[in-house]
Amino acid sequence: MRKIISLYILIICLCACLQKEAPNEQPNILPQNVLAKVAGYTITQEEFDERAALLDPAFKNYISTPLGKQNFLNYLISERLLQQEALFKNLQEDPEYKKEIENLIKQQEIALKRTKEFLLKKTLMDHIYNEGIIYVSEEEIKAYHKKYPYEIKILQILLNDALEAAQVMNAVKNTKTQNSFKEAVMKFSKDPLVKQNKGALPPFIPGEYLSEIEVPAANSATGQVQGFIQTPLGFHIIMKVGEDRLTYDKAKERIKTILEKQKLDKYLNSLKEKYGVEVKNENK
Repeated sequence: MRKIISLYILIICLCACLQKEAPNEQPNILPQNVLAKVAGYTITQEEFDERAALLDPAFKNYISTPLGKQNFLNYLISERLLQQEALFKNLQEDPEYKKEIENLIKQQEIALKRTKEFLLKKTLMDHIYNEGIIYVSEEEIKAYHKKYPYEIKILQILLNDALEAAQVMNAVKNTKTQNSFKEAVMKFSKDPLVKQNKGALPPFIPGEYLSEIEVPAANSATGQVQGFIQTPLGFHIIMKVGEDRLTYDKAKERIKTILEKQKLDKYLNSLKEKYGVEVKNENK
């Protein structure tokens, strides 16, 4: 943004300067791809195009005109003159300048490191897929759909403390309607997102949510309250509010994702055994 503002100001100033030519100025003969030379530094057509590509669409349209092109070239010349003067004054040794450059280099090194890590992981994932490690066949999808041809709908209250979860469970265990359970969600639940949706989760096929929740939800009747159930997210109290059958066509992509994740988890577990994993226990 700062560069665009500076460019805009310089273009305005340079427009006025264009009409004034040095009285004794002699035409220079430069190589075909060189637009200008400043203190021995050449500004090429390639550099002009690279810098122009970074501009706002409005400025790109402007510099496509002869006047706009000349003004932008004058801006590049002015920029190079300022850079040359900074070098002449040895400002590359200025502490603040050096500090900013060091910070920039660190940021670029971190960004490059993260990009290399991402691309390496992506390359491995491509290999895993091509080797069939997480490949899911049509037969596997059909077998899973035969076993779980439905999706489950639940409401949940999410709490942080086991004692509080036990007290809330005692208060809501005889709840019979969804509306009354939603009122309990708004009153007791500690998770803002849970409250935002009044306890409702997106309908899930077994395998799409937490297994600790899916099993009791699948085995309970509609309208039944169960809990409290501990998961890595906290302590859950749930009410099953529905169960809908899904056709194979509607379920197959979701089931494929479930099975791929299961195979990837199995692969990751084998890597944990191969390389070892230690996790700090914050509760100790």
